[in-house]
Amino acid sequence: MTSSHANADQLRRGPDDHPGQVVRIGSRRLVEAVARLVGGGSSADLAHARRFIDFAAANAIPLDALWSRLDKSGRIESSVLAVPSPGRTAMVFATHPAARPRMASIAGLIDHACRELAAIEIDLAQVLLEPRHAVDRETFLAGGFTELARLSYLERSLPRGPDCPCPRWPAGVEVEPYVEDRRDELIAVLTESYDGTLDCPGLRGLRRPEDILEGHRSTGQFDPALWTLLRLDGRTGGTLLLNPSPGHDTVELVYLGLAPWARGRGLGRQLLRHGLTLLAQRRERTITLAVDESNAPALAIYRSEGFRRVLRRLALIRGLVQS
Repeated sequence: MTSSHANADQLRRGPDDHPGQVVRIGSRRLVEAVARLVGGGSSADLAHARRFIDFAAANAIPLDALWSRLDKSGRIESSVLAVPSPGRTAMVFATHPAARPRMASIAGLIDHACRELAAIEIDLAQVLLEPRHAVDRETFLAGGFTELARLSYLERSLPRGPDCPCPRWPAGVEVEPYVEDRRDELIAVLTESYDGTLDCPGLRGLRRPEDILEGHRSTGQFDPALWTLLRLDGRTGGTLLLNPSPGHDTVELVYLGLAPWARGRGLGRQLLRHGLTLLAQRRERTITLAVDESNAPALAIYRSEGFRRVLRRLALIRGLVQS
């Protein structure tokens, strides 16, 4: 989907558009709708919108889950875009309310989009906001979202040679790379690791374990050699999932988790160090991760292992499965 043939017709009211109604956007009004999403609809925003659309086309980002509300003259006043991901989730983006009186209208549009997503088998809608954008937060809360966590995005350079910290495993620990015939084993330990977790506990129960695994696989580039299962005395008790990010010269720590019975033994730190040793000979330069700021034990480990915060985001979610 490109904007190479965009013209003034895309900015005019269509024959079936009525003031105040919510419409799902097709190619005819795509530029105008995206301009309202990324800005206020000025000529500069239209150029920004075309760049956004071209970027989406080049990176296979779908723009068909896009809804807009029309003003009294039939022009688009606000937009909400949902970008579905594997694992039945969608990331949601909305027009920034220029003033508080606009919040209710945009919140209603967000709610409408989420109800439409539920009808196409999306189980969880998510949004990431800059913490300083209080009006955006209030708008999404009014649109049915709840606050999940304040996230710190951490980064460190990959250690090389003698600088690479080697794991020190206690007796009875074995680590093995993931293989597909252990899929059920991985799903089981993932599910067990959510019990009592301090990292985004509000996510528990909102998605099927199989969908969570599919979401992890689709983050960056899946390489089973960088996925690890940990066993303690023959029992699977933890996992570490690392995915390279093609084109970004980094590897993302997608997930590190332990079953409740395996916690309190220092295994989280050793799993992290094991991952760093796996990456020591790769071409990427950095490793990144996101962690719930309320997860003090994990933050302490990451900071002591050389990670530093590069940005913060506020995560909000809305479960879409009807009870």
